[in-house]
Order: sequence, then C-alpha cells, then structure tokens
Amino acid sequence: MARYIDTLKRVVEGDYTGATDQEKDQAVAEVKKVGSAAAAAVAIQPFPLIDVALVSPIQILMVQGIARVRGFKLDRRAVMEILSTFGASILAQNAILAAAKFVPFAGWLVSISMAYALTYALAEVADYYFRSGRGVSADELKQMFDRIYRQKRAEKEAQHKENATLKDKLKQLKDAFRSGLLTEEQYEKKKEDLLASF
Repeated sequence: MARYIDTLKRVVEGDYTGATDQEKDQAVAEVKKVGSAAAAAVAIQPFPLIDVALVSPIQILMVQGIARVRGFKLDRRAVMEILSTFGASILAQNAILAAAKFVPFAGWLVSISMAYALTYALAEVADYYFRSGRGVSADELKQMFDRIYRQKRAEKEAQHKENATLKDKLKQLKDAFRSGLLTEEQYEKKKEDLLASF
C-alpha cells in the first residue's frame, strides 16, 4: 500500500509545467492505475464501514494528482466539491461498498470490483474535466462517470468469475503472514502484486 501512496504523492507534488502532453498522459495513466489498484487493495479489509476512511483519501489524492498534472492546484475541499459535481459523492459510493460486504463471499468480491471501478471512473472523469479546462457541465460529467463505472465494474466482475481462486490466494497470503512465514512488508507486496494482476 505504501508503494501506491508514494506514487500518488510523487505525482501530486510534481512539477508538470514543462512536461509534454505525452508525459502528462503517462503520469495520469500511472495515477489511474495506482489509485484504482490501491482502492481495490483496501477494499479487501473485512469491516464494512471502514471503507470510507480508507478509500476516500486515495481518491482525493488521485484527483489532486490528476489536477496537478493538468495544471490545476487543488486543496482537499476543492476536490470534494469537484467529486460531488461528478455525481460521485464519496460518502454515497463508500456506503454502497460497505453494504456489499454484508453479503458473504460474493459481497467481498463485489466490493473489490466496485472500489476499483469507482476509483477508475473518478480518475477518467477527473482527467476529462481538467483537460477540458473545467468547462464541462455537471450532467455530462455524471453521465460519463456512470457509463465508465458500469463498464469497468462489469469487466472486473467478469475477471473475478474467471479467477475464482483470488480469494483462496489472498487467504493463503494472510495465513502465511499470520503464521510468520512472511513479513508485513512481504505480505503487502505480494497482496499488491496479486491484486494488480486481477
């Protein structure tokens, strides 16, 4: 997880004034990938109501990073206002994530897909919003967010169905960590690698 956060912070603190469009696109692509994977990684935790506290800071940092790459500097409050414009209220989306965890096993996999898809959709819409100079209507942003979220969630859920062993692999990692076969650092790295491949 620390690796993801370090990447996001590096982008947020970076200077992109002299960067080419291609370099900016690469930085945004990295933020999308890292932010979405980080959200999926924290969605693994089993406690339904903790998601808001874990996923929201990742999403806020991700949107700040994309804004920074595209030439805007935003504080946390400005990001929250922008997210609500996208139709992606952080509290509402994380309430849905929490509710999914109450469904045994299937809910756990759904919450991982949802966390990934929500975060990815936020990144896509944020990038579009900032590339457009923040001159896009709220309705257009909401429609774009909904379309991307549904598409990405369907893709991830299809991958989960094909990869029925994901939960087993994660359980094996957790068991190895608890029994002392893996250090915390090794456990986190292996978990991140596994989730990045799903």
